[in-house]
Amino acid sequence: MAWRTLAAALLVGIIAQKSSALSFSPPSQRTHHASSSCLYFSRAVKENEQHQNQQQQHSHSLLWEKTLEVAPDSYVNPAIDLAIRPPEKGGTGILAVDDVKKDTVVLCLPLEQVGMIDAASILDSAPEGEDAVFDMLNVMWNKQVASEKNKKKGEDTQEGKRLAVLVGIIAHLQLTRYKDKTAWTANEVKEGHALEESRRLGLFLDAMPLLPQQPTPNNPLQHPFPTHFLYWDDDEIEQLLQGTMAQTKAREVRAGVGLVIREWSAAFLKEHSSMKQSEILNAIFSAFTAVLSRSFGDEAGRDLDGAGRMLVPLVDMLNHDSEEPNVSWQWHVGEGDEEKIKAGRGDIAVTTLKDVKKGEELYKCYGWRPAWDIASSYGFVPRLKKERWECSVIPLFPAVLDLAPDVIATPNQISNDETSLDLLLESNYSVLVKAVLAAVDAANEIEARQNTDSGSEIASKVKTDRPAQLDRLEVVSLFRPPPALTANDFPFARRQPCVVVGTKIGASDQITSSNQQYHREALKKVLPAYRAAASAIAQLRLNHKNGDSSSSIQASQMAMAAASLDKGTDWDEAALKLIRLGINDRIQTIKGDGKAASTWLAQSTTVRRLDEISLQHRQFRADMSSDIREAELNVLHTLYNELNTLA
Repeated sequence: MAWRTLAAALLVGIIAQKSSALSFSPPSQRTHHASSSCLYFSRAVKENEQHQNQQQQHSHSLLWEKTLEVAPDSYVNPAIDLAIRPPEKGGTGILAVDDVKKDTVVLCLPLEQVGMIDAASILDSAPEGEDAVFDMLNVMWNKQVASEKNKKKGEDTQEGKRLAVLVGIIAHLQLTRYKDKTAWTANEVKEGHALEESRRLGLFLDAMPLLPQQPTPNNPLQHPFPTHFLYWDDDEIEQLLQGTMAQTKAREVRAGVGLVIREWSAAFLKEHSSMKQSEILNAIFSAFTAVLSRSFGDEAGRDLDGAGRMLVPLVDMLNHDSEEPNVSWQWHVGEGDEEKIKAGRGDIAVTTLKDVKKGEELYKCYGWRPAWDIASSYGFVPRLKKERWECSVIPLFPAVLDLAPDVIATPNQISNDETSLDLLLESNYSVLVKAVLAAVDAANEIEARQNTDSGSEIASKVKTDRPAQLDRLEVVSLFRPPPALTANDFPFARRQPCVVVGTKIGASDQITSSNQQYHREALKKVLPAYRAAASAIAQLRLNHKNGDSSSSIQASQMAMAAASLDKGTDWDEAALKLIRLGINDRIQTIKGDGKAASTWLAQSTTVRRLDEISLQHRQFRADMSSDIREAELNVLHTLYNELNTLA
């Protein structure tokens, strides 16, 4: 299959690993790495006895030992140690082997000694014209640096492009290392910067995945199951994730990777012409999962004013816990030592946030994200232990809306679809969403101006642990099946604009009730958007009643409603009703799609003859999808109950 054909196939969700005859290990139970394995090199005749012994040792254990050997200035507290566990028992992690007090440094690593990987340091030292891949990535990187410098204050950064450059570096070095370790003769591998870097960073590269493979007899722990959406097949994405935001994220990630592969094809084929295209593609998939699940933000500002990414060995073996993390990490450099920062020097220090008892695992919070977003980056969904912030989406315009809700439609009206909002909303989708966002912005400006004109001081906000992402209005798109009335004439999925809403959910009703202030704040945050949406619907219905369906919607009226300046209508009541309808709509959708997913899972495992490993993988992915749905349903039920207290 041609390279561009494979890349195009990925754009529609056909993952190229299907073409490789690979078998996989048992599924991991929500470990923090999308996959964490090293390539098992089969040409043992070339390897000496020392390498054979090393290969029998888990790649993470080998990396831990050798990194500390070559980093004389590193520090590991004797109260911690690396734990290599089967995937179903948590995978690789760092445990306390003795009690550790709060504010104790348990790990301190000098970056220049341990083999930290970042884009700037590798690309800056790459000779121009020597390597097609590095030349291409350098162009991408320099464009991104220029874009970051020229962007206006407050503009979003294009993190995807920064990640892609680091992914390209990892994939290129992994492929170079593979050829170096499996070549029969020295001249099979091109001398140059890529070969030097792949040898310098060899242990770290070996601890990252290149291909997902079956455990070896000598090392059953070596190759955990790859859980990232890139490794799901088409049917699993479409059926198991149907109706969830995770499906939208999965499509975005897979399409984005496909576009990157198409852009990189010429350079990678030139530098790795001796390898199969499927091998190159798998290396790129693997590099994406490694960078998405293991990279850190370069907060010291070495790359792109703090917006770059880096990979740091050993520290990335800390697993994630957003509810009760017990360690954090910080970059320590000399004050004002810009040259030290630019050279990649300084230390990463891991410090305990609380007392840690013997036998407990060290957990770091990777940063807050909703379940569907964690799944798309890390390949797992965290279990709810006590309480955590979580998100759902609520339709702005529920599917049950009618142009004439108080009028019994005639059979002729029904057959002609004269009272349905379905196609009317679909045809005005972009305009309506932009109008809602503009109305909310206008309402915020009006509120700020009123506070200024009245001379009233805005009360200082009480500090909470509410994620900053939830303070801004975000409208996302989901797709829903066409309603029965219009399915025959327009049998395509409908875009459904939804507002992201988040609150703190609990593992028990008591915990959920104690967080009532967060539930009310969540509803208050999105109320202006639903006032504006209610105004738009009211205008559509009035136009229909007056027989003037072609009249445009007045954005000024939506803004007045959003700001509660239109006293002629109780827009709060209309908005809360719309939210209630939207929550009900969303709950029914999630439950219905969940049942459909279970039915498909049962049928797919009986109709198709899957081996035991494939069955385990599919069941794991089904469980992961169920966890995503449960997290969103928890938010929806919590907010619906809160709505009833406001009625």
